[in-house]
Amino acid sequence: MKKIILLIFCLVFIQTVSGQRTKESLSAEEQKLSDELRQDQEYVQVSCERRQVVINPDKDTSYRLKAIQAFQGEGEIQKLKKSCGTIEGDPITSYLTVEKGKAQVFIDASQDKFGPKRVYAYQCSALDIGIYFNDLKAGTMVFQKIYAGAGKDQKLVLRCLADSRDIIF
Repeated sequence: MKKIILLIFCLVFIQTVSGQRTKESLSAEEQKLSDELRQDQEYVQVSCERRQVVINPDKDTSYRLKAIQAFQGEGEIQKLKKSCGTIEGDPITSYLTVEKGKAQVFIDASQDKFGPKRVYAYQCSALDIGIYFNDLKAGTMVFQKIYAGAGKDQKLVLRCLADSRDIIF
């Protein structure tokens, strides 16, 4: 009897988990954008500090500083990408393109088996550099903008302000 109850429980659990998977596919436009982003060799990989050890923080910081310079009109166009995994291990890849006064972020979640298979596009109204840390008093992650010379021993990130949300890159 215990085996039958356990078998029923397992079947119900499997049905529930498999029913959560999103079966939708990308629209033709989103699929084309996803393919173009993946194939663009100009994007430079930077680390996703959230779930991995940063292998070369100085290199990542250098690319992020160049992106700020490009946004301020003092440098060439910069293209950065980072891949962060979901809790289940599915890749979510973010792409940042920066040039004089303009920054755009694409978030490709097309390979997320449990989330909405989408490619999101955001225009940044501002692009800042700073640190992103866990504020234990507030119980949340916080972005703190830094100014020239500050934060040399800290991992620097970019913050894109888009549609009243912060996108950390």
